[in-house]
Amino acid sequence: MDFSLITYHFILPMLEFFKNHLGSYGWAIIVVTILVKVILFPLTKHQTESMQKMQALQPKIKILQERFNQQKERHKDKPAKLKEAQESFQKDMMEFYQTNKVNPLGGCFPMLFQLPILIALFWAFNGSPFKPVAVTVPIEILNQNETLKEQVKGSSTPTIYVGKNGEKGRLVLNPGSIKIPAIKEITYKIVKLEGNINGITNNAQWELTDRAYYTPAYTPKALDAYADLSINPDNSVTVKTKKPGHVYLNAILPGTSAKDNFLFISGLGKTGSVDPATHKLNWDVIILVLLFTFTIWLSGKVTTGFSPPSSDPKQAEMQKTMQRMMPPMVGVMTLLFPVPSGVLLYFVVSGLFQALQTWMIMRKPIVNS
Repeated sequence: MDFSLITYHFILPMLEFFKNHLGSYGWAIIVVTILVKVILFPLTKHQTESMQKMQALQPKIKILQERFNQQKERHKDKPAKLKEAQESFQKDMMEFYQTNKVNPLGGCFPMLFQLPILIALFWAFNGSPFKPVAVTVPIEILNQNETLKEQVKGSSTPTIYVGKNGEKGRLVLNPGSIKIPAIKEITYKIVKLEGNINGITNNAQWELTDRAYYTPAYTPKALDAYADLSINPDNSVTVKTKKPGHVYLNAILPGTSAKDNFLFISGLGKTGSVDPATHKLNWDVIILVLLFTFTIWLSGKVTTGFSPPSSDPKQAEMQKTMQRMMPPMVGVMTLLFPVPSGVLLYFVVSGLFQALQTWMIMRKPIVNS
């Protein structure tokens, strides 16, 4: 599935709409997050009530499991009997869930519905307008023995670009990736697939690099020995190959909202706890990660506060350990896997609303039929 289409046709228009009315992408993220949580509230309610029912039914489930364990021990040397006991246990469990109207997988549905939105948000804040982006194609320069393999693809992978005033487009480089002999020329041009961006090619910066563009702090290696670039009057570019090798052609487009601030956040596209250019700590990112960690702890605290203690001491101790360890583990993983500040803001607001919704639902006891 092409999640860039969700980003282009759904996430970015929503963010732009609320940004125009509220004056900031930060407030737009908060409103979008609240809308998502409100829309998914029926699923969240069903998930939480299903979890409550499962917790209340644990003593009965434990009886079924213990009975199966006894049968498993009794028939451990009789494969046919063991298989029959397993099938009987699975049937009993399914009937038990149906009778009590619970679904052990019900908790997965809200996350499955949110996953495309999260991926689209990640794409949005990892690109334009929150960061410079590049339309990129790989170029393979062939030696004389490989010239018969010359290949030119139609266009590159679509890239989303958003201008300062909210105009947006999906752009490609034409042609796309190529295999081309040395001592030959090929001309590239930025082509608009769709959108309302005009004259964006005049703002592109062209470069040859040894890898696909991914961060403004990266300094590309000099590749003059492999190819030369010459920019044409219409801002297309001609690549003249010299010797065999692999290079990338990047058309870099500026991030028009890269320096926009919100509250204590300096740049909603900023990622990582350390700035790769200055090697200084990004305290705004670190604070967002700490707030995200707090929301995980808060949600767990609310859930356990309304949940009956487990009758199994080992399971009860394991639950306490998980409640203590999960928030810092997720926080460390978030720092190690850089997440854009805009997505972290979504996580924080979503986590706070999740805790509030859980409290609203779980304070009313569920009566099992």
